[in-house]
Amino acid sequence: MTRPLVAIERFFERLFERPATRLFHPRLQPVQLQRRLERAMESERRLSADRTYVPDRYRIVLHPDDHAQFEGYRGTLESDLSEALLLRSRKRGYTLLARPRIGLESSDAVEPGEIRVVAELLDPQVLREVSTGLRRVDGAQGPRRPAVATASSDAIPSPAPPPYDLGATAQYQAVRTQAPAAIIEISGPGVPPHRVAFRGGTLRVGRGPDNDVVLADERVSRRHGAFTTRQGALVYTDQGSTNGSFVNGSAVSEIAIGTGDVVRLGNTTLTIHPDR
Repeated sequence: MTRPLVAIERFFERLFERPATRLFHPRLQPVQLQRRLERAMESERRLSADRTYVPDRYRIVLHPDDHAQFEGYRGTLESDLSEALLLRSRKRGYTLLARPRIGLESSDAVEPGEIRVVAELLDPQVLREVSTGLRRVDGAQGPRRPAVATASSDAIPSPAPPPYDLGATAQYQAVRTQAPAAIIEISGPGVPPHRVAFRGGTLRVGRGPDNDVVLADERVSRRHGAFTTRQGALVYTDQGSTNGSFVNGSAVSEIAIGTGDVVRLGNTTLTIHPDR
């Protein structure tokens, strides 16, 4: 059942936005797409014991005329929107299983000026957690179809996203094999800056000698964190450290990272560079 606030929001959208669209035919702006994506992210949060998961795949469905106006720079726009969602998730402490992927689609079922967003969480392990008790932020239990954040309560006609099949996970195996390559530049107390290559698998960092990268920093825990790959993205996970982990100044427990990001553990920084 649609939550009351969402229903009220959609009512006012139908009341004000659609009549204005029909009368004046304003051109859609990228910031409008970003706002709808943010709304979809917020409405599709999932709570576990200590993390809040948000979707990592988004489809923006537009009328063909509106879609055409973005065609000349669609790739750049999709990348910028992905970065905006990534920054929002970091500021709010949400967990992303991979960097957000945005796709613009065209459909005659959408009226000019309308924006419809389908948000999907595609990691099969998380889908299993959802089916065994991971709950939505509004208290509903169990899995559900991808939600649509839209200016209208009308559903998008076929083809609609199929229900999740929790047993059919083979389609994700190809994604898991994609291993991002990166160079991690390490700078900390008592040692000159040096670089470590990451080409997939797991890279554990901490003060203990059993780590892949040993950090001589008193403020770093013995087993502080780990870099891993997931859905073709580089993911950093804090492993219950005493002083926490920070990415670009924000405290994190787990997050997808990329080129230019700076992970700080105690007084040590790990900067992500492309592997050229």
